Amino acid sequence: MTITTAPAPTGKQLAFLRRLANQTGTTFTYPTTRRQASRQIAALLKRPVSDQLEFALDYAAVRGGPVDEAT
Repeated sequence: MTITTAPAPTGKQLAFLRRLANQTGTTFTYPTTRRQASRQIAALLKRPVSDQLEFALDYAAVRGGPVDEAT
């Protein structure tokens, strides 16, 4: 019996996921396969892009500090 493993996500997929998560003000779970990465990318592409204020508020909430007004 042969055990096949699914290919790991590419560096490009992971970088794109990080960029999309930042743009949409969301988080994501690191995928273990390319298929999972593709599905998460597709889901994040459907989300609206956060505006700067919303991003700053989300970032401050996650960081636990004050909102940086220069953002």
